Amino acid sequence: MAGPSPSSSNLSQNIDPSRSDSASVYPASQSYPPPPVPVPSSGDSAGGASSLAKPEKGLALYACGHCGRRYSRPEHLQRHVQTHTLGRRFACSICGKTFARADLKKRHETNHENDDTKKRRRTTSLNTGRVTHACKACATARVKCQEEKPCQRCVRRGLTCVSSEASSSAAMNLVHLSASARSKTPVDDEHDSSNASAEYAPASFPNPTSYPTDQPSLYSQNTHFHAHSRSATPNTGDLPPSSEAGPSSLAGTDQLPFCDFLRDVLYEQQYDQSARIPENQGLTVLNFCNDSNMELSDMDFGLLDHWNTDGMASSAPVQQETPKSPVDMDHMRQNLVTAWDVSPWRWDPVANDNAFGEQGNLPVSKRDVASIQAQASKGSFRRVVDQKLDFAARDGVLALVLGACQPDAMSSRISGSFPSADLLDTMLHVFLNSHTNQVSDYIHFPTFKLNEQEPEWIAGAAAAGAVLIPVPTLRKFGYALQESIRIVMPRRFEENNKEILNIGLIQAIVLGQDTGLWSGNRRKMEIAECHVNIPVTMMRYRGKFQRSSYPMLSITPADEGVNLEQKWRTWVEMEKWKRFVFHLFLRDSQQSMTALTNPVMSYAELTLPLPASKELWCAKTAKDWKDAYLRREAGHMKRAPSVGDLLRDLNLLPENRHRLDVQFSAAIYLQAFWLLILEYRNLCSSCRTRSYIQDTYEGSSSLLAARRHQLLQDLQTLKTTTTNWPEVTAQERLLLNQLMMALHISMDDLQLFAGKEGDEQAHRTFPVLQQWVESVDSRAAIWHAGQVLRFAKLFPPAQLKNFYAVGVHHAALALWTYGVIKKAGSQQDMSSQHEKVYIDGPEAMSVQQYITMGQGVPVIRGPNQRNGATEASVENPKTTMEAVHDVLLANFGGANKTAPAIVENLSILIRQLGNVAWAVGLG
Repeated sequence: MAGPSPSSSNLSQNIDPSRSDSASVYPASQSYPPPPVPVPSSGDSAGGASSLAKPEKGLALYACGHCGRRYSRPEHLQRHVQTHTLGRRFACSICGKTFARADLKKRHETNHENDDTKKRRRTTSLNTGRVTHACKACATARVKCQEEKPCQRCVRRGLTCVSSEASSSAAMNLVHLSASARSKTPVDDEHDSSNASAEYAPASFPNPTSYPTDQPSLYSQNTHFHAHSRSATPNTGDLPPSSEAGPSSLAGTDQLPFCDFLRDVLYEQQYDQSARIPENQGLTVLNFCNDSNMELSDMDFGLLDHWNTDGMASSAPVQQETPKSPVDMDHMRQNLVTAWDVSPWRWDPVANDNAFGEQGNLPVSKRDVASIQAQASKGSFRRVVDQKLDFAARDGVLALVLGACQPDAMSSRISGSFPSADLLDTMLHVFLNSHTNQVSDYIHFPTFKLNEQEPEWIAGAAAAGAVLIPVPTLRKFGYALQESIRIVMPRRFEENNKEILNIGLIQAIVLGQDTGLWSGNRRKMEIAECHVNIPVTMMRYRGKFQRSSYPMLSITPADEGVNLEQKWRTWVEMEKWKRFVFHLFLRDSQQSMTALTNPVMSYAELTLPLPASKELWCAKTAKDWKDAYLRREAGHMKRAPSVGDLLRDLNLLPENRHRLDVQFSAAIYLQAFWLLILEYRNLCSSCRTRSYIQDTYEGSSSLLAARRHQLLQDLQTLKTTTTNWPEVTAQERLLLNQLMMALHISMDDLQLFAGKEGDEQAHRTFPVLQQWVESVDSRAAIWHAGQVLRFAKLFPPAQLKNFYAVGVHHAALALWTYGVIKKAGSQQDMSSQHEKVYIDGPEAMSVQQYITMGQGVPVIRGPNQRNGATEASVENPKTTMEAVHDVLLANFGGANKTAPAIVENLSILIRQLGNVAWAVGLG
């Protein structure tokens, strides 16, 4: 009989209770006896094992610390202990029966496939399976318990429902066994078995079921969210506000498949390949999309009908009905594994997905919505222009919508409930008000005439405004309107190809794409991204990217009257095109940063001048414009620099500061700089090198290191130059720190570690990120991630959305990765022995000492509140993600307010990152 392998011998030493370090594996408080000591005598060995379990053939060295069953191979013991710690987590998709192992479930489902008669198929309720953890009262009485704690039996009998800790001890047995059995890796190649025992002590491994669950858990909320996203007509348009995640909201979090995924990456469990987790389950932590239901329900359309009469002017108190949840949480928990099998990064169309799917629920019965009151008022929004939409313009929008209807029989029903001119006017002014707050504004309000705009433009602007209103009904109407306009827009250009010169129609296309790109709905985002090149191509071939399309005008003090008016109008027309081109460039670069894809536009082709100063752009009359022009352009014989000029010589920005829109120009420079960073990252990927790993390709590594140093120096120069410039706001400074963070850590590595391409790629990335955590790059990266949070707190209310919310998510992912790997590799908590370094505060000497020498503990703070801001150590992923979650939602008034769908999705994902780290003992 062959003896055990060397790795098996090491494992047997860790399980042997006679060793001095066994106390950390089997604490005295556990209720089960330690495994018996294996003896060389075969008779004694057999006799000792017979009292516990059926003896294996040969010498069974490995015993389960929970039930005493013995095995001769460590992987068999590991698979057995998983039945104690993970429970029956694999559910049959046909009958609902649950199993502890994936191969057993697969074999069971094969029996279903081979069964030709439907009579033999089981219809057992999903609730009849074994629970993950029974409470002590039910376990003592040997009666069936429930997943929800407190269970119904304890509630009826007035007993205290306390979960058993045996499963937690068995979990630690598995964790220690896996940590000891691994081969020599960069994580623990210098740690011995005793260090591993101290590193994963049971005291640091939380038991989620030991807390009372008086509130619905976040896990339940997330399950509800994903289950709806898989349905044919999901109902996630009304996203509930996120609840505060305390210990009670974490019950069942350890059952999330991503928790298993994270534990396997960190602890390298060598389980059976047939029981491996689906490789796409790690993707959910990177998803900020959902399949939100953009259709109007009967209640929604009745509410629109109410607003069309006198609802918008009503001041009656708001009355809301609390809908009953049709979803059984126990049922959803049992089917969680199948709900996570859908890849969230791509949209997989089904047969009923089409452009007309949102029209079926537009007409509704008025009797179903008689009790609904208005949730908005006309005076709530500031009017940018003193103009009001007339009835003719409203009818033009209605005609477009009816032209997109299919079948035609629905037209009369839709027209009866279509919003009135007053309601459309409110949506339009919400959009116009929001447009004044964005960096890339391209609407010239002094010459803007609302009722002279194209019907497509009015519809696109109304849709963009409707989705900004914190009323779910209006948001769904806005997305439905955007879908209708997307259908009819190609027809307008096909009827007359000369319309490609009409800036109003091209703006209408872009308005619809902007609404779809940041909707948070996977279908709309993918369709919008597929069509972003259409307006770009139209403008590229019309020469709008070239300097020659924007000649300098000769303005003299003698210009007056009609001549001056004509020159002003000519300048305004050129400036509108110029700003619109740069808006498309910013959006294209932002989408590239969000999805880590190649952009459609290049900074090299943009030879047109940068946008003119806001004083010129906002001049209300030709005379005001002339005065500002003569003052700002006096003595300049050359046109303003282009973005390429700034990339070549950044000193041109302060030299032309009085001529340019500084905020807009700084944003253009930074977004163009992302393309330089993307080129650098692509080269690093091709050469398989990073700045924070030991590289064997010295030639390419040195060249890339020099390029990275130059990029960092250029960004630092911009930061120093614009330190005291009031024109550069928190938006540009957030973007600046996001770019500097991208030079210290590859976002691809972070996403691979989070499971973008499955657990195999995550395992490969883990050693790379281990080197990163111990390098200066990691400390510089989380410093800039903290600065992203610092400037996110300074955003104007309700403006931390779309691309900037994604930037906060990227920063959270960097902090989470650093905290998870740092926590997994540390032997003890040293946070109380070092000085705190606030990485979301201003620069200080302690910050430089931390980055260069690693002195101190990085800490971030949540949003400012009446009782002060909460602090969280970055090395504690759970509290860190809670702080980031609060920062993101605080911009919209807190968790009780309605944020945009993409912000809600990101906040859920950020909190989920913290929960899964907590569930594997890293919080």
